[in-house]
Amino acid sequence: MKQFIIHLEKEETLTQIGKTLGKFNVQITSIAGTTAFGICTVILCTDNDKITQEQLRKLNIPFSIQTVMIASLPNEPGAFGHFTQLLFDQKIQILSFYALRFTTNRTDYAFSVNEVDFEKAQAFLDASAILTSAR
Repeated sequence: MKQFIIHLEKEETLTQIGKTLGKFNVQITSIAGTTAFGICTVILCTDNDKITQEQLRKLNIPFSIQTVMIASLPNEPGAFGHFTQLLFDQKIQILSFYALRFTTNRTDYAFSVNEVDFEKAQAFLDASAILTSAR
């Protein structure tokens, strides 16, 4: 899965992105945003990376792309802390993270790591049976 990182320069840009993707039947599967230091940053995941990328370019919206891994963790106190400690112990730097879905027993987190750490993170988490997806 890919995530698109967009720094919004104008408030209407988010509306423009949503309407454009909708016209192309692209489903937004996850979206998060925050403003810090006067800059609004959005992380966007969709069900069609190719069309999303094409349309952002056509709209002249600058963005970057990162590959996202998905870890399925027990839905219990301390699980996320344990997970991040495992990565820290392996000297794997987390660049972004957010919850994708919650169930009674599990929480799926999307996260990205430094490009040089990607294969190491994937191998380690596969061996730990934590990783559910990495594309």
